[in-house]
Order: sequence, then structure tokens, then C-alpha cells
Amino acid sequence: MTETPIDPLGAPGRAAAPPLPTAVEAAAIPCESPCPRAGAVPRRVSEVCPDAGARLALAVARYVAGARATGETDCIEAAFAEAEAALAPERAALLVGALAGLVRALEAHGGRPLAVLPASCCRATADEVALLGHVARARSDGTGAAEGRVARTAAAAAALLGPAERPLACGRPS
Repeated sequence: MTETPIDPLGAPGRAAAPPLPTAVEAAAIPCESPCPRAGAVPRRVSEVCPDAGARLALAVARYVAGARATGETDCIEAAFAEAEAALAPERAALLVGALAGLVRALEAHGGRPLAVLPASCCRATADEVALLGHVARARSDGTGAAEGRVARTAAAAAALLGPAERPLACGRPS
């Protein structure tokens, strides 16, 4: 009889999962087949994320949106782990908070939950492209194009990510 590894947090009956690659690493994995979850927006992450900062913002926002949609705290833990792999713990926590605020602001503005894909997916939805557009504008000019809550939260996330290494090619799906 083989034993199942136990979760280090001691949750009964829960097997420890093997570590997954971070979303930033997974973004580099080639994705040749079309993604049925992306629907009519077959944008690749490499097209909408010009640098590591944008890829980090997308991954963290995906985890946060997933947590909001499912209520799973594991998604928030994954968001913190992703951010802490790239930033100092203090900045990582602030980035997760800023992106959580941006996801909430965009959902409140749109009146519906954001459509997001899993963190390791190589495709991007229209909502993800819009979120990245707000962050990219704030990273390039320090303010963002939107007024109010969306602009303030995008600017907070952008300040933690720093200036873009190269500008975002486009902010809307074609």
C-alpha cells in the first residue's frame, strides 16, 4: 500500500500537489492549439504582455479574479506566491492588494465579473487585455486613461511594477 503525501498545513485527506511552474515561466511555453475558453479573443499573452512586469500583473490578476469567482483562498495564496517570486515580500503584498483593487474596480465599473483564463494559459481574454491596458497606460505616463477608482488602482499597481520595458503594442483586441 502506498501512502499519499499529506498537505504540509495538515489538512486531512488532502494530498500535496507537485509544484507548478509560475505563470511567468508558463507564458514562455509554446501554445499551438486554439484555446476553447478564450472564445472569440485568440490573443496570445506574448502579444499583450510586453515585459515581465506585465506578465506578472496578468498572472496575479488572474489568481485574484479566480479567488473572487470561486471563493478559494488557494487562489490568493497563489497570487502572493507569484508576486513574491518576482518582488520583495513587502512590494509583492502591495502589488497583490493593488491588483485586487483593480479587479474589483473593473468589475464594479462593468457590472459583472471579469472573464479570465487560468494563470498558465497562453491566451488572453478581452477583459484581461483591458486590465493590462490600464496598467500599461499608468506605467507609461503615471496616470492611466480612466478616471476615478480604476485609474487610481491601476496607478498603484503600475508604481509597484515600475516603468514598462517596452510599450504595449495595443490595448484592445482586434
